[in-house]
Amino acid sequence: MTENSKKAKNKIIKNLKNTFCCLKPSKIQGIGVFAIRDIPENTDPFFGIKKQIWHELKMSDFKNFDKEILKMIDDFFVVEENGKVLMPEFCLNGMDISFFLNHSKNPNLKTIDKGFNFITLRKIKKGEELTVSYGAYDWKYKK
Repeated sequence: MTENSKKAKNKIIKNLKNTFCCLKPSKIQGIGVFAIRDIPENTDPFFGIKKQIWHELKMSDFKNFDKEILKMIDDFFVVEENGKVLMPEFCLNGMDISFFLNHSKNPNLKTIDKGFNFITLRKIKKGEELTVSYGAYDWKYKK
């Protein structure tokens, strides 16, 4: 086994040991993120997710796009009052599990940087859905 193979193997094992969640149907809305084991307080439940490069665009850039794509942009990204939207470089095809967090007025996660990274507010039990307050980073929920 080469040195690179050993490093890759160790990284994979570390990521698997820090896997806390899966996607399942949600009673809140559509698909949600659920704990597959207990998650301690102050833990990043999405350890190992590749951080993407984000870019600012305007909704007007998408004026000729299919309605389904526009709905997904509104569902998965924050569209500001002024029509600006931050999008990851890989867009909808590069969404990770954290994009499926549902909103709650009593969340068990908080964002530590306007919706790009999260930590648990308390211990989350196996089987519990992970939620966040969208109002922490989306103006539509601050009302």
